[in-house]
Amino acid sequence: MTSLLKQTLAKISPYTKHFVKRQGEFALKVNELLDETGMTQRELAEKLGKKESYVSRVLSGWANPTFKTMTALEVALGIEFIDFHLKLKIQKFVGIQYQKNPWENVSQNPCGIKMPDVVLSSEKNAIEWKVDECSKAA
Repeated sequence: MTSLLKQTLAKISPYTKHFVKRQGEFALKVNELLDETGMTQRELAEKLGKKESYVSRVLSGWANPTFKTMTALEVALGIEFIDFHLKLKIQKFVGIQYQKNPWENVSQNPCGIKMPDVVLSSEKNAIEWKVDECSKAA
């Protein structure tokens, strides 16, 4: 590598390097899943309600899809592929055990979740909202 190239690369922030790497990995994964499902770019675009040119940019790593779009891709492809490596742990707080992720299996049975007596942090608002929605449906 030339010294000019080394200097230029050294100026790129760790954030940018990581972002470019992850964006490329995401594009490769969507391409792989598209191949596995046998779906065409056009079919995927139709399922997403997006232009085919946008899907092409996603597949080439040039688009910056929102989390909402990434989730829509999972639904369209029928495969959950975004993994946050969450480690659910049973925690004890004031003698009450609860899972840190109260949304586990919510999509299958949103109103059937057993709610903990005490929930801390931002999870509380989300859980209260879901309980309110469930009571309206009942």
